[in-house]
Amino acid sequence: MKVYTGNSSYCEYLLIQKEEPLFLITDSEKSAKESFLNLKAYKDFFKKDLEIIHFPSSQEKLDLLSQIERNYAIYKILAGKNWILVFSKDALNVKVRTKENFLKDIINIKKNGELNREFLIEKLYKLGYIREEFPENEGEFSVRGGFLSINIPKVGIVDIDFFGDTIENIFLKSKILTRKEIEEISILPLYDFNIKSQTPLIFEDEESTFFRDYLKNDIYTLDIYEDLNLPIKGQFFSKFSNPEVGTIKDITQEFTVYKIPLKKELVLLNEKTAFLPEVEEKLELDVEPLKEGDYIIHEDFGIGIYRGIETREIRGKVYDFMILEYAGGEKVYVSYLHFDKIHKYKTNSIIQIDKIGGTSWRNLKKKVKESLKNIAKNLLEIYSKRQNIYRPPLKTDDELISKFEREFPFVETPDQIKAIKDIKSDFSKPKPMERLICGDVGFGKTEVAIRGIFISVINGYQALLLVPTTVLAYQHYKKLKERLEPYGIIVENLSRLKSKKENDNTIKAFEEGKIDVLVATHKILHTNLSFNKLGLLVIDEEHRFGVKAKEKIRQIRESVDTLYLTATPIPRTLNMALSGLKDISVLNTPPEGRYEIKTYVSNFDEELIKKAIEFEIDRNGQVFYLHNRIETIKETVDFLKNLVKKAKVDFIHGKMKPSEIEKKIIDFLEGKTNVLVSTSIIETGIDIPTANTLIVDRADLFGLAQLYHLRGRVGRGNIQAYCYLIVPKEITKDAKRRIDTLLKLTRPGSGLKVSIEDMQIRGPGNILGVEQSGFIKSLGFDYYVKLLKEAINEERGEKEFETEIEIDFDYYIP
Repeated sequence: MKVYTGNSSYCEYLLIQKEEPLFLITDSEKSAKESFLNLKAYKDFFKKDLEIIHFPSSQEKLDLLSQIERNYAIYKILAGKNWILVFSKDALNVKVRTKENFLKDIINIKKNGELNREFLIEKLYKLGYIREEFPENEGEFSVRGGFLSINIPKVGIVDIDFFGDTIENIFLKSKILTRKEIEEISILPLYDFNIKSQTPLIFEDEESTFFRDYLKNDIYTLDIYEDLNLPIKGQFFSKFSNPEVGTIKDITQEFTVYKIPLKKELVLLNEKTAFLPEVEEKLELDVEPLKEGDYIIHEDFGIGIYRGIETREIRGKVYDFMILEYAGGEKVYVSYLHFDKIHKYKTNSIIQIDKIGGTSWRNLKKKVKESLKNIAKNLLEIYSKRQNIYRPPLKTDDELISKFEREFPFVETPDQIKAIKDIKSDFSKPKPMERLICGDVGFGKTEVAIRGIFISVINGYQALLLVPTTVLAYQHYKKLKERLEPYGIIVENLSRLKSKKENDNTIKAFEEGKIDVLVATHKILHTNLSFNKLGLLVIDEEHRFGVKAKEKIRQIRESVDTLYLTATPIPRTLNMALSGLKDISVLNTPPEGRYEIKTYVSNFDEELIKKAIEFEIDRNGQVFYLHNRIETIKETVDFLKNLVKKAKVDFIHGKMKPSEIEKKIIDFLEGKTNVLVSTSIIETGIDIPTANTLIVDRADLFGLAQLYHLRGRVGRGNIQAYCYLIVPKEITKDAKRRIDTLLKLTRPGSGLKVSIEDMQIRGPGNILGVEQSGFIKSLGFDYYVKLLKEAINEERGEKEFETEIEIDFDYYIP
């Protein structure tokens, strides 16, 4: 076995050619992750049976994903099969189980083997697994009848069928719900060390060792270039970008071009092969299963409680039925024929369930249908009205536009490209545009808007960008000024930091057509503003504006192109229901090079806080320190100043004057301070690429969505970001569940899952043009959208036909 050191794509490519277990050691964790991704790409192309493994160097106690990766790596080392293991030099000193403890904690399960089910459940708890109604996430298991289902990391959901203490069958369930029978399976520990029941978030060292002790004594380290006698000088590395792939094929036949998702580019001249970097990650939302005790809605009976599955025999056939409980303990058994009438009902509170045969549900549905009929009529009228307004088509294929697009310093995501294409298509039509751009935090909505603003302005129009906060206005202003002024486009903003006279002069200049683009908060709408030649209105997060501001927007937007930006995700069901009435572009793909935010949990630890802040400052970064208690925020500032002498600390909270908050945030933006202590007012509207460490004091007191959005304040660029959640030793089960969930939601764009849950509880705000949150809360989001679609189709004169398919064989719910 050999250990290679190196950090180039060429090195990785050559490793693939070896026929033995190999270690690749890199200088940093970032490099290890990049090499891991590159090796996987090469492996898929050249040697599919080779396994690529990563051993992360993170040593935080509740970085669950890293611990899962580490345990899997150790398991593979002990198995000794064909693999390449990638890790950084820092990983050598990571503390892990001893070999004896690791082997002792592995659960090996074989078909027809003997194993007490209760003993297995107890062992799963000890290894860190959590019992749920359905094992949706890695590290969860469920028990139903004689089946025990376990979501095993790196494997999938495994169903174990017990008969007494005998294991009759083992099934591996795929993502498409098909099952295949397997003979045996091994269950690995989740964490580096076993869980102590009395301290659910803190793990104490048992008998341990260092990872380096797993490396065999007879291995040796050498430079890969010397080992393979390669001429390093003269190797040719050429940087290609994705759009050039097609062009390369046309220009020369000297290269065979393969598109492979690499983090780095690589050209092998001798093999006439070019590997081009392409990072594209589409997000998928898992279908959330029903859990026993969940509230549900049956379209005919109303809100009830899901009580599980019951198997019944009817006319010689066996069927699974869903059991729904209603007021007075009455039950409804729902067959597969009517599953389309079942909708999950999300709520944060205990509610009163309906009575079968009662009138309240029937009356509520009648009231909602009448309201939706009016909404559908209104939507169709607005759509028809805008169709009849003439606006001269704009030029969208100008050479200046192409030049502006080429100067964008990043690679657009496929969703950005489509959204920009949608906007150009709207501009090319002889009617005003009205489009909603929807995407998670940091997914590139602003760049899409900038493209629209540029096209509008070079066609002779002005643009107005409205935002909910002055800080966000300032940030948009700086970005627009940087991008547009080289083209002679005049950009200005309104700010509390300017005098009243300066702001009045800015408004006057905009009205006279001397300013091309104006960035302002919605407060400008309260002035008697007139426009010279307004062509484009861009509105960022309109749902945060007041009623009067929204009404003013409605008046303005009737005759101008309008672009809405929102980080609130639009569920596909709502998007489909509004198809043809609302133009929506969805950004689901994270930008290239965006890293997962490394998230750790710890008790209050001065040394950890000090190291986290010093690390960020030493790499010329900035830190958010969230302390959500105004009365003690100054004490926290003094504590941090004494703890980290090099830190330049300031603070903000919601009771300060808006102008003072704005000034302090701008000081932070401009690097005059490098640690900002804040209450939760930083949750939205702040985009500071140099701030890449967030420390949240008493994270157990925040909701899941709030924690997710707070964490979104860091990691906005291509620099590795860190989030530290500080909690006390004793926390509630709900708080632990929230934090556990957040630790799993590390991928860019995970906010879709978090935010859709929130939307299902609160409603979609004014996406429909009116507030409907009350009805949505009463009826449930899914059923509400279904009724909306029916109302729109009815208003259009379209009818839907329902078809029932009966099956003449046994039916089970997997």
